Amino acid sequence: MVPVRRAFTLIELLVVIAVIALLVGLLLPALGAARRSARATACLANMRSLALCQAMYADDHRGALADVGLAHGGAGDPDLSWVNTLAEYYANPAVLRSPGDSSAFWPAEQGGQGQAINGAHRVSSYAMNNYLSRTYNPGLSPREPYDNISRIPIPSATVVFLMLAREGDFAVSDHVHVENWGQGAQPPLRASQQAQINAWGGPARSFAARANYAYLDGRAALHRFDAVYTDFAINRFNPAVAR
Repeated sequence: MVPVRRAFTLIELLVVIAVIALLVGLLLPALGAARRSARATACLANMRSLALCQAMYADDHRGALADVGLAHGGAGDPDLSWVNTLAEYYANPAVLRSPGDSSAFWPAEQGGQGQAINGAHRVSSYAMNNYLSRTYNPGLSPREPYDNISRIPIPSATVVFLMLAREGDFAVSDHVHVENWGQGAQPPLRASQQAQINAWGGPARSFAARANYAYLDGRAALHRFDAVYTDFAINRFNPAVAR
C-alpha cells in the first residue's frame, strides 16, 4: 500500500498567510507605540538631568542660574549659553539631544543634514525658559530678572527647560521667547514656531499637543500644552504667576 503524502493545499496556505498578515497588522501599531513611549521616557530622563544640572549650578553660584546666549537666527554668544555653562555638570553630551530629534540643523558629524542659519547649527533639542535669563529676559530690568533661584516664588511650578523647535530660526537657539506667545487662540501657533510642543503626540499647533517639560525643582513631566500655558496670566514660565 502506497502511503498518502499530505501537504498544504493552496487555500490552506492562503489562510495561513492571511492570519500572519492580520497578526502583523495588529502588532506593528503596538510596537510603534511602545517605541515612542520608550523614546519619550528617555527624553524625560535627559530633561531631568539638565534640570538637576541647573540646580547644582545654582547651588555652586549662590542661587544664580545659568544663562542663555544663542539668539534665534544664529546670532549670539555661545560662551554665555547654558549648553556650555552646564557642560561640567552633565557627564554625557548625549543628554542634549532628544531621541528621535532628526532636525536638519544638526551638524553632519552628528547625523544631521548640516543645514545652518547664518553659520550656526543646532546644539540641543532643548530650550531654556527666557524668563529665567539675564540676557534675553522678556523686557525685565537686567538688574532684577528671575535669574536667581531665590527670586522664584514656586520653583516646583516654574518650567526651566522645554523642547526646542526642530525647524525655523529658533532651531539653532538655546531659548524661547514666551512673552511673544500671546493669548486666545494664538499661543499654540506662536509657541510651535519656537518650541516642539507636539514632540510626543497630540495635534500640532493646538492646546492638546504633548511634549516634555522640566522644572526648577529637578522634576520633568509629559504635559499637554495647555497644562503649561494658556495666556499671559496662566502659565508656568513666568515665575510671577506660575502655580
